[in-house]
Amino acid sequence: MLRKLYPGGKKKAFNITYDDGVYQDVRFVMLMNKYGLKGTFNLNSALMEQEFTWQHESGLRIRRLPAELALHLYDGHEVASHSLTHPYMEGMGEEHIMYELGHDKWQLEQLFGREVTGFAVPFDYFSDLIADCAKRLGFEYARCSEERYSYQPPENYYHWAAGTYHIMPGFRDFVEGFFHTDEELALCQIVGHSYDLDLGSMWDEMENILSRVAESGDIASMTNAELVRYLRAIRAAEISDKYIRNSSDTELWFELEGKIIALKAYEEIII
Repeated sequence: MLRKLYPGGKKKAFNITYDDGVYQDVRFVMLMNKYGLKGTFNLNSALMEQEFTWQHESGLRIRRLPAELALHLYDGHEVASHSLTHPYMEGMGEEHIMYELGHDKWQLEQLFGREVTGFAVPFDYFSDLIADCAKRLGFEYARCSEERYSYQPPENYYHWAAGTYHIMPGFRDFVEGFFHTDEELALCQIVGHSYDLDLGSMWDEMENILSRVAESGDIASMTNAELVRYLRAIRAAEISDKYIRNSSDTELWFELEGKIIALKAYEEIII
């Protein structure tokens, strides 16, 4: 029996992707770092410049991180685009979409000194035009706000529906189920904002989840970009009843008859 695995021979992957780049990210990134886990943080560069603030309906005042605080906060994590100004994109023309995505990508790359390959769509509107613009601008994926409530990793990287939001009623059951599922390439993706942990008084609960992930020997912590690159590579592997061929530049992992196998870039093994 052959089973596809995540890097390091892990059976499952855990992913957190948070939007907006707010002050609560400081506390949350420190928590992620404490347990050696990685996340994806989706930023709006123009709102960082303005240190944009708004008041949640609960009364909580939410404030964007300025560039000088964000600059090294996300070291070791993925920085992705969330558009330049966080607009609602329904009815927006192609030129405007290209500017919102392209200019945010460019500004984030200038600020952080690294390539930005991910895009998270603001609000809950999504379209094929948005996906096409993201692809043409060099993004490797576009994550939208739909909730899949599934452990299956994305098939369409430019219409990547979220796993679950931690503000949703089924969140706890979804996470608990992940620790017990035996699905191949199971993925637990949590989407939201770090300020949600203030609103729901969920900091202790989230730390408990992170500690369980870190203590597990079966779960790989991966960013969105890492997931997409790895999934593209392992899905492109040639598998027959006689051999496995890795046609990518990424090391791939499999379990074959109970034995863990690491297949180096462009390597082939006889089975």
